[in-house]
Amino acid sequence: MRDAIGQVFTLQIILAFVLLINGYMAYSVNYTRAFRVKNQIVNILEQYEGPYNDEGIDKINEYIDRMAYDVNNQQMLNFQNENADYNPECPGYNGWCYIEHNVSVNDADGERNGKYYSIVTFVNIDIPVINNILGLGNFLQVVGETRTIYE
Repeated sequence: MRDAIGQVFTLQIILAFVLLINGYMAYSVNYTRAFRVKNQIVNILEQYEGPYNDEGIDKINEYIDRMAYDVNNQQMLNFQNENADYNPECPGYNGWCYIEHNVSVNDADGERNGKYYSIVTFVNIDIPVINNILGLGNFLQVVGETRTIYE
């Protein structure tokens, strides 16, 4: 009888270890995808000098479609609600948001005004029970910033 209990306990440890490794691998793959999407969005916004150019937004949407990057809209709505003071915008609800920051610099040429953008993408790990219990919110966000774009 003692051996039967020992085998069940050993099996539980093995299953827990397998679940832990699989969860880590799933998070790693989705984090990498969100990080790549964030980097490409930053590059495109810097190239087109902000999110106000339709051609730039179309390029971003094309890239997101090619990467098969898909995010639950609830994550983006939660981000907007948590950062309402900064007025975040999520164009098209296709997995990314941005916050515009105004910058004013005094240098030898006088005062220059510019903007930079904080870009947020989301890691798509949709495990309802764990997400509801733990509230992984910020843990599932990848944040980056563009360089300052002067007017």
